[in-house]
Amino acid sequence: DLVVAAEGTKFQIREVQRGLASGQHWVATWFWTGSRFANEVALTGRMFTAEEAFQHGMVNRVVTEAELMATAEKLAGEIIENPPLAVRANVRVMRWFVNEMQRQSRFYSQGRALHLTEDFRESATAFVEKRKPVFKGR
Repeated sequence: DLVVAAEGTKFQIREVQRGLASGQHWVATWFWTGSRFANEVALTGRMFTAEEAFQHGMVNRVVTEAELMATAEKLAGEIIENPPLAVRANVRVMRWFVNEMQRQSRFYSQGRALHLTEDFRESATAFVEKRKPVFKGR
């Protein structure tokens, strides 16, 4: 919901460096930053600092480590001064939207794993051998 980070904190989306898709993390980063910054860090896998994350809207505050808890508590205090039902409703909408984006990302990326199945191998083998494939659902 809100992020207070200590100066010098480093973040990273490493999936691409491991040969994986970073769909869910990219969606969340893109949602928070609304910029090409999400594309860059997802495609390069490079580390980025709390200061960069702040610059791109991914964190709310960057403070010294000594100020971290006090700043987070002050921010929480500002929130609880508001009507709780309104805060709760807003948080619910924000979380729903992020969850929906992540759910859709999972839905679209499900097909990527199909090339690892026995059925995919059977399809390719049958094509090369010019025969009808025998699928097993694995």
